[in-house]
Amino acid sequence: MNICEECYSKKNRKVYIPSEMKGFYEKCGFQPIDKLINYGGDIDTIFMKEI
Repeated sequence: MNICEECYSKKNRKVYIPSEMKGFYEKCGFQPIDKLINYGGDIDTIFMKEI
């Protein structure tokens, strides 16, 4: 079971992922919605997908 299937089975309809990866999550249907500074001091993008 992937993360989207698991979230859907638990009645969650949005998945949020913080990541430094550019381009990968957009190809999987996620949209960038915000940015954050992670524990290492780098900037991550927060991606969201409605399922």
